[in-house]
Amino acid sequence: MSEQTNLFEELSGIQDAYKIDVKQFIDFMKERHLHLVEGLTAYALWLEKEHDGKYYSPSTINRKIAAAKNRIRYAFKHSSSAAKLREKYQLAEVLKGVKLKKIESLSVPLDKVLSVEEIQQLINETKDITIKLMVMFLISTGVQISEMLAIRLSDLHPADDIFYEIRIIGKSGRKRIIHAKKKFIDRIHEHFNGIVFLFEHDGRPYSRIATTNRIKYESFVIIGRSVSAIQLRHTWALIQIQKGKPISAVAAVLGHSDPGLTVRMYSDDTLEPHEAFLDLHEK
Repeated sequence: MSEQTNLFEELSGIQDAYKIDVKQFIDFMKERHLHLVEGLTAYALWLEKEHDGKYYSPSTINRKIAAAKNRIRYAFKHSSSAAKLREKYQLAEVLKGVKLKKIESLSVPLDKVLSVEEIQQLINETKDITIKLMVMFLISTGVQISEMLAIRLSDLHPADDIFYEIRIIGKSGRKRIIHAKKKFIDRIHEHFNGIVFLFEHDGRPYSRIATTNRIKYESFVIIGRSVSAIQLRHTWALIQIQKGKPISAVAAVLGHSDPGLTVRMYSDDTLEPHEAFLDLHEK
């Protein structure tokens, strides 16, 4: 069995969310007797052609390319052929050779986002400390309210002297890591005094609906319009994009799960912790 065949079997045997798309990529190269690296460009061109009378959508093409890139990264870093691949190729150059197709971002109406001034006014003038801290967390991290309320103390791990890593469990059990400043998290823990959950009262997590309603009430009283938790999430995303952050990196922090957004998670773009944590609230 050739080294190339062994590598293909190794990459195909990995059990993860990429497995089905990886199989298509590996089969494509086997049928055409292509090498792992040179095959990527040919595969990307092939994806744009007609298949069974139909064309793949840009998001589907991107998902399949992302799966192929994932396995190439693995091959260069962890496979039995990693040393030989690194001797012959530069991983960064290989990956940059095939670009993801541009996908227009979803349009969020302006009335669904807040200005920085509105955010600061809402936080600074809120007398309800519980809601103040929750709004601060939502606008600083971009998480969904259900994700925030489900955070357990066991999900917190120091990343460095400034940040905590926080494990977030999204829809369908999809996990991701976000970052928040230690001083801020310690302030939250001191206020809520949770034993199991970061946001806790009487030994239980807060109700999503009740919390949302409290945020709406406070925002209506302070800035004159009822603001939902999802609007805080939209605001986090829009501010990051307006700051010039790649949409793919923003989507990764948000943990988007629909096909048109998930693909953006698989790019080479990332947001550093100090970029992903929006420090818009009072100091």
